[in-house]
Amino acid sequence: MAILSDPDIEARIRRIELATGKPVVLRSVRSGCDCFRGRVIERSGCFLVEYRDETPGYFWHHDLIRELLACIEQQRGRRVTLYDGDVQYVEVPTHRASRRKRPSRPTGTP
Repeated sequence: MAILSDPDIEARIRRIELATGKPVVLRSVRSGCDCFRGRVIERSGCFLVEYRDETPGYFWHHDLIRELLACIEQQRGRRVTLYDGDVQYVEVPTHRASRRKRPSRPTGTP
């Protein structure tokens, strides 16, 4: 986990980890897409929170991290990507209904 100077964010991360049993991994990224802000990816072993950090060392990204943590807390989906202009892409898992296997017909009887 990245070292943060914000006790609110650290407390929220601890609550999420306790509630889900998965660690939260924070990672600052630089994207080729100027409108990309951040994303949350739920993996089998962790929540990966990637956020745009154009100027490392400053704390402008704390509001963005709070917004991404809210996506996890509100269970919006397994994969959420935020873009400038309040645009969100949310991938919600679809569960296929399991097909019941028909009981086999006895052979030899009509």
